[in-house]
Amino acid sequence: MKISKIPGLGRFGVFIDDVDFDNITNEEWQEIGKLHLEKLVTIIRNTNLNTFRYEELIFKLGLPRTNQAHRLQKKYGVSVGEIFQKVLENSNVIDDDDKKFLRSASKLMLIEDGKPTSIMKVTGMKDPSGDPLGMFAEGELLWHSNESGDLCFTPGVSLLGRSGVVGSATGFLTTVDYYESLSESFRSELDEMVLLHRFTPGRINPGLIEEQDSIMQKNMCPVDDSRIPLIVTSPGGHKGLHISVNTISKIEGMSDIESKKLLDKIQNELFVEKYMYDHWYQSDTDLCLFDNSITLHRRLGGITNRMCYRMQHDYNFVQTNPYIPYVKEPFVSEYRRRMAEMVDWIN
Repeated sequence: MKISKIPGLGRFGVFIDDVDFDNITNEEWQEIGKLHLEKLVTIIRNTNLNTFRYEELIFKLGLPRTNQAHRLQKKYGVSVGEIFQKVLENSNVIDDDDKKFLRSASKLMLIEDGKPTSIMKVTGMKDPSGDPLGMFAEGELLWHSNESGDLCFTPGVSLLGRSGVVGSATGFLTTVDYYESLSESFRSELDEMVLLHRFTPGRINPGLIEEQDSIMQKNMCPVDDSRIPLIVTSPGGHKGLHISVNTISKIEGMSDIESKKLLDKIQNELFVEKYMYDHWYQSDTDLCLFDNSITLHRRLGGITNRMCYRMQHDYNFVQTNPYIPYVKEPFVSEYRRRMAEMVDWIN
């Protein structure tokens, strides 16, 4: 196993080469997980991963999670699998809006042996009827973090190339070095700031059809004007900006003009080459692990037949302490309350 620095991304980001996933031990995988928490972005090149092994290994980093699944479990009082079954039966127990969402979402999930997995397909391909086969449309995917307008955003994302990936890129942007470069007084200002998030169709992935936009809204920012602190801590203990620019509406307590002026200043200073890296794939089977708290990602090169597999997950099994991204109230208490509720439903 060979580890090397990724160019850009400040002091973060590593490539890992020559990993034999057929024979990797649990201890070796845990060490990769801990290294990843420190480095924020980890790209394991030219893997020999199949679908089953990919899902199995991510489960060893932390439990898979999407907050929409929790919303539905809470609403209907049964597991997601049971909810899907009721949708198949066209049961009146499930609201029509949720049925529509779940029927759309089910097309995007990877099904193995007739059962849904925790893996979502990421592709611009469509079936013969013109229905999407995966999340997002073809073309560019602009800078974002997943579930950016949700106080309990899932902190980890993995993306495994499957086919047709060469010729496209996944880009990453880290925010820690920028935050630490600021004056103490400006950092103190940012520490107090709260952002309001609102979903706007087309701001993240131009070209989505209505069906995909509906799924994106529920995933990214299901409630308009959700309040999220600008500065959060990553699962590895790094402090940086939670600044998914394409769902931010404004800075709370500022006028629209003042808010735009400050956000433009931050973006102009942050979105520069030394904090960025675009990974142009040389293999269809690269595995990207990336932080989703203080790191943004994007896609370049809209290849129609590109297929990737994606999982969102926590880092329960490589962290020493439970993850809490916030330091101030009421955000800490609300986060604890909602996460305890999620754990109860998972168990």
